[in-house]
Amino acid sequence: MKKLLFILTILFTTLSAKAGCDFSDIEFYVLQQRGNEYYFRTNMHSDACRYYLFTAYDYQTGLLDTLDDFSGTTGAVFNAKGKYQIRLNVFDECNKCDTTLTIEVDITIFGKDAGCEVDPAPKDCKLYKFQMKNFWDTCMEYYYQVWRGDDWVDGLSDSAWENASDSLIYFTYSFDEKYLEYYTEDGKSPMMQYRFNDSGRYIVIPQYYNKCTQIDTWMFVKVETCKPMKTTSTKDIVKAQDIKIIGYYDMLGRKVDYMEPNKLYVIIYNNGRRKKVVRTR
Repeated sequence: MKKLLFILTILFTTLSAKAGCDFSDIEFYVLQQRGNEYYFRTNMHSDACRYYLFTAYDYQTGLLDTLDDFSGTTGAVFNAKGKYQIRLNVFDECNKCDTTLTIEVDITIFGKDAGCEVDPAPKDCKLYKFQMKNFWDTCMEYYYQVWRGDDWVDGLSDSAWENASDSLIYFTYSFDEKYLEYYTEDGKSPMMQYRFNDSGRYIVIPQYYNKCTQIDTWMFVKVETCKPMKTTSTKDIVKAQDIKIIGYYDMLGRKVDYMEPNKLYVIIYNNGRRKKVVRTR
């Protein structure tokens, strides 16, 4: 099975480090990537001598931006195709020296270029055609995965299912392989015609993969086959007292029972809301 790839070309460099300074204990790496949204992590903690800050450099515009720091984790959403550099700038006031660790990011697929059209058959409620954009590039491969709804998906109200964001699906759906109904093996065609095995809710994952640059982009497509026609219009009303926390998740999407201090977590509520928090004590 061709698994989802989250691969970057990562280049670490050290700039303006003076003799006598040792920065070998510092780590800087990609924590998570989904399409054009990235999270980065360092093991650094500021102390009396050393401190740091995250910045992002845009090669296209020449602009440099400072990124938010959540206890050693930062994130960036790249809003245009091109090359970028994420920097961890480290300063040692005691030894009067500094260094910069960098991660190179090359966004080769982005935004509207990476969409997927969905076309249901007019006379067969289980038959659909999915069409990714054909880039006519010999480096490009196209993959599809079809996942049947799990207990969480099937338990959502109609409005919650329709409004479920990619992030909510990523953090909450089980991705248990018993729900995997189909996956593409050869990656040659941007088009997939597929007849679902049953009626109900499915998650389809189209994925572009550039085998030359090893960059991929993927998305979630929600499909509900053979959905019965509504005869009356209803509106879901969630009262404040009915809003509950579904769970707590770390930045890798793993559910946790305890939030450690000074780490970034995501709280997911039953109405679909997500909230990032950092426990300070």
